[in-house]
Amino acid sequence: MYVSVTLCALFLVSVMLVAPPIVQGQNLTTNASILSNQSVSTSVNASQVSFPDAKSIYDSQTIKVPQSVGSFIILIPNEAHESWADESHKLITDHNSYYVPTHLIIPHGTSISFLDSDAPWDTPHPHTIQIKDSSGNVVYDTGKLEYSDSSTSKILPVGKYSVIDTTYKWMNGSIEVTDQNSNGKAVVGAFYTPTKKVNNPKDNDGGSHPGWLEYYQTEFPKNGFNILSEHNFTYSKCSYCDGKFWPDNKTGNHTLMIFSTAQPLEGALSKLKTLVKDNVYI
Repeated sequence: MYVSVTLCALFLVSVMLVAPPIVQGQNLTTNASILSNQSVSTSVNASQVSFPDAKSIYDSQTIKVPQSVGSFIILIPNEAHESWADESHKLITDHNSYYVPTHLIIPHGTSISFLDSDAPWDTPHPHTIQIKDSSGNVVYDTGKLEYSDSSTSKILPVGKYSVIDTTYKWMNGSIEVTDQNSNGKAVVGAFYTPTKKVNNPKDNDGGSHPGWLEYYQTEFPKNGFNILSEHNFTYSKCSYCDGKFWPDNKTGNHTLMIFSTAQPLEGALSKLKTLVKDNVYI
């Protein structure tokens, strides 16, 4: 009996020495290549949460945010100023082409911000986004956002809201704030990038842009972001363009990336400004 107890004690000690400690509140970096087609589990404030993967977000055009998220960054994609009715072939995609996501569901207390990645070619395309409540009252206005700018954050009351652009009226989206309460601080958002390295990474002024999927798979972690999941897709609908894609996008093959970070929102948005400008979308 004494031998058995001693052996059990030695076994428990060995397990404790080998197993890494679980630190409360730590973030787990996930392997994007493994998670591209499944839900992502991550640790935020020691509570297990499930975040929808990039493919399901692409397909449904909807994100339902868990309570562990404190801030969500809504992406305004490149070419978002183009009308679906008249110029749909110029967009990056026919899914989440104006906002990522088109429909956002968040718990009460989660702040929202907008990040403008609609790049200029010869003409800038600034965006002013308004959020209206169910009565049509404007409850939030981003002010004028130039390329790579981000808005101030906003926490909305419980309710359903419409999202519009004051200039590009076809840019419609929606936000629903549930009566669940946010209990975390994680910052989450989305990003579009070319899937493959393009042949010509230069803009019309001769400046070179290094951004493509492999580049961002390195740069996002270096800047304190976890890539939660990725989804590759192709959108090439221009009948008269070389390669069938609109040349401002440089390619018809794109990747939707979903990211998270534990760093403060202001710092995350500052780093995203540089990452947006690194992109080859021009």
